[in-house]
Amino acid sequence: MNISKERYKTLLSIHAEVVLENAIEQRLRRLIDQALDSWDEESFRKHTAELADLKKGAKTNG
Repeated sequence: MNISKERYKTLLSIHAEVVLENAIEQRLRRLIDQALDSWDEESFRKHTAELADLKKGAKTNG
């Protein structure tokens, strides 16, 4: 199977976006865990809101 160079670039771009979103999600989850461990309500709320926005964006883009 031979795919065009443009299609290959598109697939790489999509893959890079998925990898980046996953890395951001994992970072936010670690920050949320740290906020919970330290009883930091402000950070917890901030990071959970960011995670919710990320998830909402992923649903509308997917």
